[in-house]
Order: sequence, then structure tokens, then C-alpha cells
Amino acid sequence: MSAYVTDTHALLWHLSNDPALSAPAADLFRQADAGAVEIIIPSIALVEVVYLCERQRVPDDRIDRILALPSMPGSRYRMVPLDEPVVQALRRIPRDQVPDMPDRIIGATALSLGLPLITRDSNLTSSQLLTCVW
Repeated sequence: MSAYVTDTHALLWHLSNDPALSAPAADLFRQADAGAVEIIIPSIALVEVVYLCERQRVPDDRIDRILALPSMPGSRYRMVPLDEPVVQALRRIPRDQVPDMPDRIIGATALSLGLPLITRDSNLTSSQLLTCVW
């Protein structure tokens, strides 16, 4: 089974059916909803969503909806922690190329797991280290 790491915005756009989500990315999320592929959610994405909820940039229910994804019948979502392999991979992503720390952590999560990253972020998509889907 294929697996992908998601960035925060891609996940939020999926949950809100936002047209900003590209067709290939939307297809991967639909496949995860149906159990055909796995979507990995980095722990930093959860922190970002809490922050966005607190700033009233996204609806308050988003964090609960994300936390419920792994237990949704038939779906394939998994949360992963910010652990030592992610920290080691973070050291490989240049700060001048990806200056935003949460984005670097998301990229490092994909790098440490050896998985493609679902993202529109141009700093991440231009990285030679990452395979990105958008």
C-alpha cells in the first residue's frame, strides 16, 4: 500500500473541500478515505491547526475532525510524532531554503519516512531532497 505525508494546508483543504486542493492531492485523500492509501499526519500539523483555530483562521472543529480521522471506518490516516529520526532529517533541510520551522518539520517527517509529501508549498516542492505531489 502506498503512503504519503500531508502538509497542514493540504489536509485542511481536504476537510473543507476547498478548490485550492489540486486534483492529484484530492484524489490521494479520497483514496485514504476509502482505505486504498495511507496518509501520514505529522504531529506539528496538529499543533499548527490548534494555532489556526485559536487565531480563528479555521473553524474550531478542525482539530477534532483531524484527530478522528485514524478511527474513521475504512480510512487510512496515521499520526506520527516529532521524534529523533525527524530531527536528524530536519538537519538535512537547509533553513535558507525552507525558513518556516513547521514546514521544515513536515518536510523532515516525509524525508525521515522516505515518503512523498502532499504540498503546494514552493519552498518544499523545490527541494532536491523531497518528492512532492501537487
